[in-house]
Amino acid sequence: MTVRFPRRRLRTYRIAALALAVSAALIMAACGASGTGTVFDRIRESPAARLELPDGSAVIADGEIAALRSFADLQLREAPAEPADSGDDWLYRIVFNPAEKVKNAEEIVVSFHKDCVQIDSEYYLPRDGVPYESILEWAESKFEHFMAE
Repeated sequence: MTVRFPRRRLRTYRIAALALAVSAALIMAACGASGTGTVFDRIRESPAARLELPDGSAVIADGEIAALRSFADLQLREAPAEPADSGDDWLYRIVFNPAEKVKNAEEIVVSFHKDCVQIDSEYYLPRDGVPYESILEWAESKFEHFMAE
């Protein structure tokens, strides 16, 4: 026995199923877009940052944020172990997606220490052949520029 649906009703079901599939795909894409990629990818997409110094001075950067996003292009690799130089002994700190400027975004805290970079709770060292001094020089130049404004 074969069940027959009127053509009009069958067309309505097909359109509804297609609309449901498209909606589900869009929702899944939107949910998957936030927080995906590496921390460096999320830094590249950051619309603002807060630069902090150990003395408590700070400045928000959002107009020239591309200059800070270049941090994601520095030659860093994960440290094999937590360096001895860690914790509160940072020299410079950049908070990407600061809560006071970027609502509903995850802050990414980048701390520059004497011998390593800390991103949130992970530690990074320069890739082989890249002197760490060049990483600190990058940070120092950005801080000099933004703090002078």
